[in-house]
Amino acid sequence: MGPGARRCYDRPMPWPTSLTARIPRESRMFVTRWSASVLGILWGVLLCLPLLLAAIPASTSRLSRRVLAWERTRQERGFGVIMGSGPMTRGFFVLNGVVAGLIAIPVLNLLMGFLLVTIGSLIQGLFIGGSITIGFDFWTISQPTLFVGVLYGAANLIGVIVLAEFANWLHGRIDSRFTETSRPNAPHTRITQLLMTRHGVVMAIDEERRRIERDLHDGVQQNVVSLSVLVARAQRAKDQDKVSALLDDALVQSQDLIDEMREVAWRVYPTALDEHGLGTVLHRVADHCPIPVTLTDVPARRVSQASESAAYFVVREAVTNVVKHANASTIRISVIAEEQKLIAEVIDDGTGGADPAGSGLKGLSRRVGALDGTMTIESTENVGTTVRAEIPYV
Repeated sequence: MGPGARRCYDRPMPWPTSLTARIPRESRMFVTRWSASVLGILWGVLLCLPLLLAAIPASTSRLSRRVLAWERTRQERGFGVIMGSGPMTRGFFVLNGVVAGLIAIPVLNLLMGFLLVTIGSLIQGLFIGGSITIGFDFWTISQPTLFVGVLYGAANLIGVIVLAEFANWLHGRIDSRFTETSRPNAPHTRITQLLMTRHGVVMAIDEERRRIERDLHDGVQQNVVSLSVLVARAQRAKDQDKVSALLDDALVQSQDLIDEMREVAWRVYPTALDEHGLGTVLHRVADHCPIPVTLTDVPARRVSQASESAAYFVVREAVTNVVKHANASTIRISVIAEEQKLIAEVIDDGTGGADPAGSGLKGLSRRVGALDGTMTIESTENVGTTVRAEIPYV
């Protein structure tokens, strides 16, 4: 690793500069959902007539199959509804066509009101001034232009969101009458994922504590006991030569104890990760592995500490599992920093057959899931195992 690469690891972690980096992830999820639903409704303006026409011929006709493909795409991208395969009955085309046409009328009206009234009131309020008079049969009221424009625009926007949610729910109910449906990005699915992730975080913390306890009990504690026995024997010995020999053994034992304590501390959390970044600690993992390791990619820039830590533990635990169980001859490690996520990958040529439900891999999956990431494991008998984690920046 050249000096240029070393400098890039020492570079301080940048502050987030984009607006999206400051908006909570769940808020962005709902804004994306509402925007997609509105686009799905507007898309339905173009598809409402073809849907009604597709109900006339047989469901296996060329027209019906093509319109069905368009409708599947619209509902998947707009409403997040994934429908099962196979042809649909005439009722599917009629109901979805009617809903697509009817729901678009108030949505278009509200959108036009939001755009025209809000923009007009902002222009008048900022550059011309004055007020807006609202008249009734018995009285009139006058309000500042910006005040009315902002409130009217907000009301229209809320109305669009309510209708978008209604259309999302109604299309899902219609589709479920004719085929199997799923909503992988629905709020209730997301809430379930978050609850499972929270449970997984607690389990991962408990498992990490148990692992540290085992390291201290089976390693450090045994060395401390052995060291105390040597010191006690040296105290009881009468022969000076024997005392010197026992103290020499105790000195060697104390050095081993120091090394083991450093190793345990490193396994708990390497301070070099905060100081120098992933490159340094990944090279150390490769250097200390008894199996030849090829480190193909490391990030050239710093990302968030939580993401780097998760990527490190994924690599370290995956390498540990390969050494213990895979009987591999080579390991390949790659960690790439993309625009919004870290991709960590560990590939070996061992015996395969890794169990994703095992304590080690399951703990890694929980750690990655706690950061809203995903981890996949491909393990083929006598071919090898690939562990891949995608970790968003947090």
